[in-house]
Amino acid sequence: MAALSGKWHTRKIGVARVAVSLLFCLLIFRPAAVWGGPLTGTEYDVKTGFIYNFANFVSWPPAAFKDKGDDLVLCLASDTPAADALFKLNDQTIRGRKIKVIPYSQESCLDASHILYIATQDKNLVQKLLGIARKRNILTIGEIEGFTQMGGVINFFEEQNRLRFKVNIDAAKRAGLTMSSQLLGSAQIYREEHK
Repeated sequence: MAALSGKWHTRKIGVARVAVSLLFCLLIFRPAAVWGGPLTGTEYDVKTGFIYNFANFVSWPPAAFKDKGDDLVLCLASDTPAADALFKLNDQTIRGRKIKVIPYSQESCLDASHILYIATQDKNLVQKLLGIARKRNILTIGEIEGFTQMGGVINFFEEQNRLRFKVNIDAAKRAGLTMSSQLLGSAQIYREEHK
C-alpha cells in the first residue's frame, strides 16, 4: 500500500509540473491580443517585460558571441529618465546567458551589443545609431514613429491604450537575426520596398 501511495504522490507531482509548464507556456506563447496588453504599471516596466521576451524569441548567429558563456549585452541609448527601468534586466538570464545593460555614451557601446534600445524622439540620433548598428548582429528596438521604416528591427507603438510592436523582417535578416514564429505571430510585419 505504501508503494502505491508513493507512486500516486509521484504522479501528482508530475501532473503539477505539467500544469505549471502549461501555464508558463500560455503566459509566454500568448496570442497577439495578450502580447499587446493594456499599459498597466509604468510604460517602461511593460517595455522591459517585452524586451525580455523578445530576447527569448530571437536567435543571434554564433559569430555574435566570442564564447559560449558571453553576456547578452543591451546598450541603452536614452534621453528619457524613465527608460532606466531597463536596468532591471541586469543579471537576468536568457538561455544560459546573463543580460548586461550598459548606457550608450559612445560608439564603442555598440561594439559589444546584441540589443540596442533607443528611447528618444530625436530623429537625427535614431538615424545615426541605426547607421552604426546596420549590418551588425544587433536587435534594434525603438519607440519613435517610423522606426522600422528607418531600418530598425522592432518598433513599439500604442494602439487603443495597448502596447504593440512592429517588426521589420528585412532589417532582422540584414542583422542575421532569426525570430520565432511566436514573436512574429504577435507582431505587425513591415517589409521594405525593394526596387
